[in-house]
Amino acid sequence: MTPLEKVAIFLVSIGLETGQRIIALMDTSEINAVVPQIRSLTEISPEMQGIVWDEFKELGYEAQMNPVETLTVIRFLFNGSRIRYPY
Repeated sequence: MTPLEKVAIFLVSIGLETGQRIIALMDTSEINAVVPQIRSLTEISPEMQGIVWDEFKELGYEAQMNPVETLTVIRFLFNGSRIRYPY
């Protein structure tokens, strides 16, 4: 699973409202990378969702984080820089 796929699964998994708040903080190039990936998701198996959640928790994600903090954790998948495609 690519970092971009993980981000898409994570944003869908945390819920529409929270995901939208995080996407609103992204720059245009990040949005252009993430949104098509989210749209391409057809089904997220519980196993896949669990793998992604575990990885984000290992990166430091906690449910009480605000959107800015959560975006920082998301960017850890890209070595702390902005989300990009190709990787």
